Amino acid sequence: MSNGLSVEHARAIEGEQNSALPPRLKGRSHRYKELDAQEQMRVLGLLRDTIALHDEALDDPEVMLIIAEGETDLMGALDCMIDADICDDALIQGLKAAKDTMAARLHRLEERKKSRRAIIEQALMLLQCASLERPGATISLAERSPSLVIEEEAAVPAQYFDLKPTLNKRRLKEALQTGDEIAGARLSTGSLTLTVRRR
Repeated sequence: MSNGLSVEHARAIEGEQNSALPPRLKGRSHRYKELDAQEQMRVLGLLRDTIALHDEALDDPEVMLIIAEGETDLMGALDCMIDADICDDALIQGLKAAKDTMAARLHRLEERKKSRRAIIEQALMLLQCASLERPGATISLAERSPSLVIEEEAAVPAQYFDLKPTLNKRRLKEALQTGDEIAGARLSTGSLTLTVRRR
Protein backbone atom coordinates (compact mmCIF):
# COMPACT_ATOMS: atom_id res chain seq x y z
CA MET A 1 0.00 0.00 0.00
CA SER A 2 1.32 3.44 -0.83
CA ASN A 3 1.52 6.23 1.74
CA GLY A 4 -1.63 8.24 2.33
CA LEU A 5 -5.18 7.33 1.49
CA SER A 6 -6.05 4.80 -1.16
CA VAL A 7 -8.29 5.78 -4.08
CA GLU A 8 -11.23 4.02 -2.44
CA HIS A 9 -10.66 5.78 0.89
CA ALA A 10 -10.22 9.15 -0.82
CA ARG A 11 -13.50 8.74 -2.70
CA ALA A 12 -15.26 7.73 0.50
CA ILE A 13 -13.96 10.80 2.30
CA GLU A 14 -14.88 12.99 -0.66
CA GLY A 15 -18.44 11.70 -0.54
CA GLU A 16 -18.62 12.33 3.19
CA GLN A 17 -17.32 15.87 2.76
CA ASN A 18 -19.69 16.67 -0.12
CA SER A 19 -22.71 15.41 1.79
CA ALA A 20 -21.59 17.40 4.83
CA LEU A 21 -21.48 20.71 2.97
CA PRO A 22 -24.50 22.84 3.85
CA PRO A 23 -26.30 24.36 0.81
CA ARG A 24 -25.20 27.89 1.67
CA LEU A 25 -21.51 26.95 1.22
CA LYS A 26 -21.74 25.03 -2.04
CA GLY A 27 -20.28 26.88 -5.01
CA ARG A 28 -19.24 29.90 -2.94
CA SER A 29 -15.80 31.31 -2.20
CA HIS A 30 -15.00 32.80 1.20
CA ARG A 31 -11.82 34.83 1.57
CA TYR A 32 -12.32 35.12 5.33
CA LYS A 33 -14.92 32.63 6.45
CA GLU A 34 -16.18 33.19 9.95
CA LEU A 35 -17.88 30.23 11.59
CA ASP A 36 -19.40 30.17 15.01
CA ALA A 37 -17.95 27.82 17.61
CA GLN A 38 -20.77 25.30 17.24
CA GLU A 39 -20.28 25.03 13.47
CA GLN A 40 -16.52 24.63 13.89
CA MET A 41 -17.01 21.86 16.43
CA ARG A 42 -19.45 20.08 14.08
CA VAL A 43 -16.97 20.07 11.18
CA LEU A 44 -14.08 19.16 13.48
CA GLY A 45 -16.14 16.24 14.73
CA LEU A 46 -16.71 15.01 11.17
CA LEU A 47 -12.97 15.21 10.50
CA ARG A 48 -12.27 13.21 13.66
CA ASP A 49 -14.75 10.58 12.49
CA THR A 50 -12.97 10.39 9.13
CA ILE A 51 -9.59 9.89 10.82
CA ALA A 52 -11.02 7.23 13.13
CA LEU A 53 -12.46 5.41 10.11
CA HIS A 54 -9.36 5.59 7.92
CA ASP A 55 -6.53 5.77 10.49
CA GLU A 56 -4.74 2.74 9.02
CA ALA A 57 -4.49 4.42 5.61
CA LEU A 58 -3.22 7.75 6.96
CA ASP A 59 0.53 8.22 7.18
CA ASP A 60 0.56 11.61 8.85
CA PRO A 61 0.84 11.39 12.67
CA GLU A 62 1.01 15.18 12.93
CA VAL A 63 -2.39 15.69 11.29
CA MET A 64 -3.87 12.88 13.38
CA LEU A 65 -2.55 14.60 16.51
CA ILE A 66 -3.82 18.03 15.44
CA ILE A 67 -7.36 16.88 14.66
CA ALA A 68 -7.92 13.71 16.66
CA GLU A 69 -6.34 14.79 19.93
CA GLY A 70 -5.83 18.53 19.70
CA GLU A 71 -7.99 21.03 21.53
CA THR A 72 -7.62 23.74 18.89
CA ASP A 73 -10.59 25.12 16.93
CA LEU A 74 -11.22 24.27 13.28
CA MET A 75 -9.46 27.33 11.86
CA GLY A 76 -6.45 26.67 14.07
CA ALA A 77 -6.35 23.05 12.89
CA LEU A 78 -6.50 24.14 9.24
CA ASP A 79 -3.71 26.68 9.82
CA CYS A 80 -1.54 23.99 11.42
CA MET A 81 -2.09 21.68 8.46
CA ILE A 82 -1.28 24.46 5.97
CA ASP A 83 1.97 25.15 7.86
CA ALA A 84 2.78 21.42 7.78
CA ASP A 85 2.03 21.41 4.04
CA ILE A 86 4.56 24.21 3.49
CA CYS A 87 7.21 22.21 5.38
CA ASP A 88 6.45 19.09 3.31
CA ASP A 89 6.75 21.11 0.09
CA ALA A 90 10.23 22.21 1.14
CA LEU A 91 11.19 18.61 1.94
CA ILE A 92 9.82 17.37 -1.39
CA GLN A 93 11.75 20.00 -3.35
CA GLY A 94 14.91 19.18 -1.40
CA LEU A 95 14.55 15.46 -2.04
CA LYS A 96 13.94 16.07 -5.76
CA ALA A 97 17.10 18.19 -5.93
CA ALA A 98 19.04 15.54 -4.01
CA LYS A 99 17.68 12.86 -6.37
CA ASP A 100 18.91 14.82 -9.41
CA THR A 101 22.28 15.38 -7.74
CA MET A 102 22.66 11.70 -6.87
CA ALA A 103 21.60 10.65 -10.39
CA ALA A 104 24.33 12.89 -11.84
CA ARG A 105 26.84 11.47 -9.37
CA LEU A 106 25.81 7.91 -10.23
CA HIS A 107 26.30 8.61 -13.95
CA ARG A 108 29.71 10.14 -13.28
CA LEU A 109 30.83 7.14 -11.22
CA GLU A 110 29.58 4.68 -13.83
CA GLU A 111 31.46 6.53 -16.58
CA ARG A 112 34.60 6.66 -14.43
CA LYS A 113 34.42 2.92 -13.82
CA LYS A 114 33.88 2.28 -17.55
CA SER A 115 36.91 4.40 -18.48
CA ARG A 116 39.10 2.73 -15.87
CA ARG A 117 38.16 -0.76 -17.07
CA ALA A 118 38.89 0.23 -20.66
CA ILE A 119 42.43 1.21 -19.62
CA ILE A 120 42.91 -2.07 -17.72
CA GLU A 121 41.62 -3.99 -20.74
CA GLN A 122 44.04 -2.14 -23.00
CA ALA A 123 46.93 -2.93 -20.64
CA LEU A 124 46.18 -6.65 -20.75
CA MET A 125 45.94 -6.56 -24.54
CA LEU A 126 49.31 -4.76 -24.81
CA LEU A 127 50.83 -7.33 -22.45
CA GLN A 128 49.22 -10.08 -24.53
CA CYS A 129 48.07 -11.53 -21.22
CA ALA A 130 44.68 -13.24 -20.94
CA SER A 131 44.67 -13.27 -17.13
CA LEU A 132 46.58 -11.51 -14.39
CA GLU A 133 46.31 -12.15 -10.66
CA ARG A 134 46.74 -9.14 -8.41
CA PRO A 135 46.21 -8.70 -4.62
CA GLY A 136 42.90 -6.91 -5.13
CA ALA A 137 41.42 -9.06 -7.88
CA THR A 138 42.13 -11.37 -10.77
CA ILE A 139 41.64 -9.54 -14.04
CA SER A 140 41.13 -11.38 -17.29
CA LEU A 141 40.01 -10.94 -20.88
CA ALA A 142 37.22 -13.05 -22.32
CA GLU A 143 35.73 -13.37 -25.78
CA ARG A 144 32.41 -11.56 -26.06
CA SER A 145 29.65 -12.54 -28.46
CA PRO A 146 28.95 -10.06 -31.26
CA SER A 147 26.57 -7.26 -30.23
CA LEU A 148 23.69 -6.00 -32.32
CA VAL A 149 24.24 -2.82 -34.35
CA ILE A 150 21.18 -1.10 -35.85
CA GLU A 151 22.35 0.90 -38.84
CA GLU A 152 18.93 1.96 -40.16
CA GLU A 153 15.87 0.93 -38.18
CA ALA A 154 13.43 1.83 -40.96
CA ALA A 155 15.08 -0.74 -43.24
CA VAL A 156 14.57 -3.64 -40.81
CA PRO A 157 11.69 -5.94 -41.93
CA ALA A 158 8.41 -5.63 -40.00
CA GLN A 159 8.60 -9.23 -38.77
CA TYR A 160 11.32 -8.21 -36.32
CA PHE A 161 9.16 -5.57 -34.62
CA ASP A 162 6.82 -6.18 -31.69
CA LEU A 163 3.57 -4.42 -32.60
CA LYS A 164 1.91 -3.55 -29.29
CA PRO A 165 -1.21 -1.33 -29.42
CA THR A 166 -0.94 1.74 -27.21
CA LEU A 167 -4.09 3.33 -25.85
CA ASN A 168 -4.34 7.04 -26.72
CA LYS A 169 -6.08 8.26 -23.57
CA ARG A 170 -6.24 11.89 -24.71
CA ARG A 171 -8.05 11.01 -27.92
CA LEU A 172 -10.33 8.59 -26.07
CA LYS A 173 -11.29 11.24 -23.51
CA GLU A 174 -11.99 13.81 -26.24
CA ALA A 175 -14.30 11.34 -28.01
CA LEU A 176 -16.20 10.65 -24.79
CA GLN A 177 -16.50 14.38 -24.09
CA THR A 178 -18.14 14.90 -27.48
CA GLY A 179 -20.81 12.35 -26.56
CA ASP A 180 -19.48 9.19 -28.20
CA GLU A 181 -20.28 5.92 -26.44
CA ILE A 182 -17.20 3.70 -26.37
CA ALA A 183 -17.17 0.18 -24.93
CA GLY A 184 -14.80 -0.30 -22.03
CA ALA A 185 -14.45 3.37 -21.16
CA ARG A 186 -16.49 6.19 -19.64
CA LEU A 187 -16.00 9.61 -18.07
CA SER A 188 -16.00 9.87 -14.31
CA THR A 189 -18.51 12.05 -12.50
CA GLY A 190 -15.74 14.51 -11.61
CA SER A 191 -14.51 15.38 -8.15
CA LEU A 192 -13.37 18.21 -5.92
CA THR A 193 -9.70 19.14 -5.85
CA LEU A 194 -7.84 21.21 -3.27
CA THR A 195 -5.78 24.22 -4.38
CA VAL A 196 -3.28 25.84 -2.01
CA ARG A 197 -2.06 29.27 -3.22
CA ARG A 198 0.89 30.96 -1.51
CA ARG A 199 1.55 33.82 -3.96
